[in-house]
Amino acid sequence: MIEKPEDLAKVDQLTPCRYGAGTVLLVAYDQNNMYTYPGERYTSGIEDATIVATHLLLAAKDAGVDSCWLNRFDPDKAAEIFGLPANEKVVMLLDLGYPAEGAGPLERHTQRKDLSETVTYL
Repeated sequence: MIEKPEDLAKVDQLTPCRYGAGTVLLVAYDQNNMYTYPGERYTSGIEDATIVATHLLLAAKDAGVDSCWLNRFDPDKAAEIFGLPANEKVVMLLDLGYPAEGAGPLERHTQRKDLSETVTYL
């Protein structure tokens, strides 16, 4: 959990998308502790961290706190700035807070492509 002003300033070095949040969670996974699928070509690190992040988003909403999933940053630089060991890989940052009055999603959040442009039917 990132809350100290000096650490939030580090987040601001990584991304313009903190939006003034007073708390940011850094979600990462440990390469030494993840499931390897049969065939040994794929591992579960990213998906496991994504599942955790989704639960964090839902728990925040349940507590009345808004959140924003941030992926506009360099994960390797984040790991370096926050001193993570080499085996821990950053997946995302999660802003937590209460929205400013009048704040809301950008207009593009309500724009949708036709399903035929995004789904392939077999």
